[in-house]
Amino acid sequence: MPIIFLMLSGLLVKHYLADFVMQPHWMLSAKGRLDAPGGYAHAAVHAAGSGIVLLACGIGAAMIFAVMAAEFVVHFAIDFAKDRYTKISDVDRNPARYWQLHGIDQLAHQMTYVAIAWATLGAVIG
Repeated sequence: MPIIFLMLSGLLVKHYLADFVMQPHWMLSAKGRLDAPGGYAHAAVHAAGSGIVLLACGIGAAMIFAVMAAEFVVHFAIDFAKDRYTKISDVDRNPARYWQLHGIDQLAHQMTYVAIAWATLGAVIG
């Protein structure tokens, strides 16, 4: 099943680009706010990137749009929760807490990609 390696690799590269290369300050600073466009725009970048990866893997349009919608919601929720919890966790005086929160945030996103691969490839391979 080489397609699973292609898909997961593509999703991981997309995640790096969307989180660490293509995220300007206006997105980063608004992740914990429901009234600012930054967090929504960031989640949309992730959803669009995943759509491109899935298209390259031969996934059908209906499934791609469903995954993009789900990833938009899930990605926004993970980032929102991390931002809100970080603000009350005193990470400035506890660097270990910062890295724990960053790690669980990244793990949650990576597990989202496992779920995407399972859902999309299960539909294709059956």
